[in-house]
Amino acid sequence: MSSRRSLAASTRARDESYMKNLVLPYLGDHELRHIGPETLDAWVQHLDEVEGKAPATVRKAFQLAAAVLGRAVTLRKLPANPARVGEGIDLPRLDRSEMRFLSVDEVHNLADTIDPRYRALALTAAYSGLRWGELAALRRKRLDLDERRLTVAESLSEVRGEVSFKAPKSAASRRSVALSGSLIEILTEHARRSPATGDGLVFTGPEGGPLRRTNFRRRTWLPAVVVTVGEPCRFHDLRHTHAAWLIAQGEHAKTIQARLGHASISTTLDRYGHLMPGMDEAAAERLDALFSERVKHSGSTKPSATVIKTRS
Repeated sequence: MSSRRSLAASTRARDESYMKNLVLPYLGDHELRHIGPETLDAWVQHLDEVEGKAPATVRKAFQLAAAVLGRAVTLRKLPANPARVGEGIDLPRLDRSEMRFLSVDEVHNLADTIDPRYRALALTAAYSGLRWGELAALRRKRLDLDERRLTVAESLSEVRGEVSFKAPKSAASRRSVALSGSLIEILTEHARRSPATGDGLVFTGPEGGPLRRTNFRRRTWLPAVVVTVGEPCRFHDLRHTHAAWLIAQGEHAKTIQARLGHASISTTLDRYGHLMPGMDEAAAERLDALFSERVKHSGSTKPSATVIKTRS
């Protein structure tokens, strides 16, 4: 862990928790030279089938163990990493059903039911795709209501009860996002009711300070979810919903990547590619429209009578 100096505080706290609770209890007493693919496979099976951990949790724990073993190779304490790809360790598949996609009516019903102070927060999440930390760190000076655009330049992090502001998680996360006219109207009304100037935060807690995710989830989010769309539904599912809406409208994957702040388009496709099958048929229909337009103007589907002679 000491060699991973670029980690954000929240990521470091999460990884330390995974190491303490999932990795070390099973692998901590093993000598490095005795950890082989069969040991790792048995450990993964234990987390998956015995402890019933979520696929994403098992995969993250495995990644951390692989990082430890990779570090051992770098320090010449192991000749090779037994956790590398191709060693036949069967990791559980990620469950796409963990994502929740809401309809437009469901989003507005939820936003209209939640504490009015946070109505604009919920709608902005669904119509912009920003992460929780990005919304909680959004400052008034970075929200341009006239140009209908906001800039993501900070993210709020809460680690062990301590709130801090940091740079976005990647260069791609630092971005400018265009906003719809209807969302601008909602944010304008929100600014009138809860004015913020200068470095003031757009969305704040009950007493005007930074939002605290745990408190918001327990006191505000879950009660509204229970009486509207039903559990399970996380605040992060509003970001998934935004991506699903863009895909349904036929937006290009690069546009979706840019709005969500993904570092690469492969991340976007890996996460939401299963929602895109219909886009291929839509592309074929648009090509058919081009063909029909050509026939309408030329009056024929036969090839041109022009013959081009070529040498053998």
